[in-house]
Amino acid sequence: MSKEQVRLGHNVTVYTASEGVEPEYKADDGYYVRNFKPLIKVLGNSIMPSMLFNLLEEQSNYDIVHAHSHLFFSTNLSAVARQIGSTPLVITNHGLNSQTAPKWFQDFYTATGARLTFAAADKILCYTETEKQELVDLGIKSDKIGVIHNGIDTDLFIPARDPCFDKKDLLWVGRYAKGKGLDYLIDAFSILKTRHPDVTLTLVGKGPEKDHITQKVRDLDLESSIIMKDFVPNSEIVSMYQNSSVFVLPSLEEGVPRTILEAMSCGTPVVCSRLPQLVDIVEGCGLLVPVKDSQALADSISKVLSDSSLAEEFRENGRRKVVENHSWKDTVKKTVQLYKELI
Repeated sequence: MSKEQVRLGHNVTVYTASEGVEPEYKADDGYYVRNFKPLIKVLGNSIMPSMLFNLLEEQSNYDIVHAHSHLFFSTNLSAVARQIGSTPLVITNHGLNSQTAPKWFQDFYTATGARLTFAAADKILCYTETEKQELVDLGIKSDKIGVIHNGIDTDLFIPARDPCFDKKDLLWVGRYAKGKGLDYLIDAFSILKTRHPDVTLTLVGKGPEKDHITQKVRDLDLESSIIMKDFVPNSEIVSMYQNSSVFVLPSLEEGVPRTILEAMSCGTPVVCSRLPQLVDIVEGCGLLVPVKDSQALADSISKVLSDSSLAEEFRENGRRKVVENHSWKDTVKKTVQLYKELI
C-alpha cells in the first residue's frame, strides 16, 4: 500500500513496532518509518504507549490516518487519537476474531474494545461483502463500511514460464498460531502420505505454535517430507508458489489472506477451509473443505494431485480471477479515492 501510494506522488509515514530497528528511517521505496519499541507483548500484540503520544502530537500533520485491524494495539491507539484530534481515521478490517486470543477474551473484546475502536473510525474497509455483513451484525452502520478488495502485484506474482507439474509439493505460508489450523494440516499430510508417498510439504513462517508443530512432525515421523522455513525473501517466494502443486490454507479464522491471492496469481491450485469470505474467491480455482476436518483436507489435496486436468483448470481460473478482480493497483486507486472523499 505504502509503496504504491508513494509511486502515485503521496507522502506516507508508517508507524510500526519492532525491536532492534532504527526509530526513524526512510525505506528504499520512498515512504518513512517511525518505529516504536514495544513495552511488552500480549498474545503476540506489541504494546507501545509511546505511539499514542506521538500520534496526538503529529496526527494534524497528516490528511489521513489509516490503521489495520481492530485487533492491534496500534489501531486502538489510533482510535483514541481520533477521539481527541480531527484527522480522519480509516480502519481496514482483517477478520473479526484473533487467531491467538482465547475465546472468552475474544468475546469480551468484541463486545467492548472492538466496538469502541470501530466507533471512532470515519470509515471501515472490508475486503468482501461477507465481512461487511459481519460488521453490520455487530451493530455498525452499513454506510460507514466500504468494500475494497484485497490485492496483490499481478505483475510480480506470475505463473512459471516453463512449469513442471510432475512433482507433488504442497505449500503453506503464514503464522504459526492456533487459528491457522496447522494441527489439521499435519494430520492430513500424514493421511496423504499413505496415498502419495512422494508428496512433500513446505511450511513458511514463525509464531508461538511453531515448537508444537515441529514436535508433532517428529512424533508422526514426517521430518523427511516436511520442510520448515522461518522466512523466505520476496525474491524467492514467487518461485515457491510457481513450483508448488497445491497451496494449502486450513485456517479456522481468516480475513482475505494475500497468500491465497498470490498463489492463485502464480497459477497454483488452492485447497482451503470453507470460510464464508473465501468461497467466492476460491470457487473454480481450488477446493474448499470444512474447518477442522483433516480427512476432507487430505481427500481434496489428493484429488488435485491425482487429476491433472482439474489442476490445470484451477491454475487457469485462478490466474484469470486474480488479474480481473484483485489487482493491487486497483486496490490502492480505490483506497486513495476514499481518502479524498474524507478529507
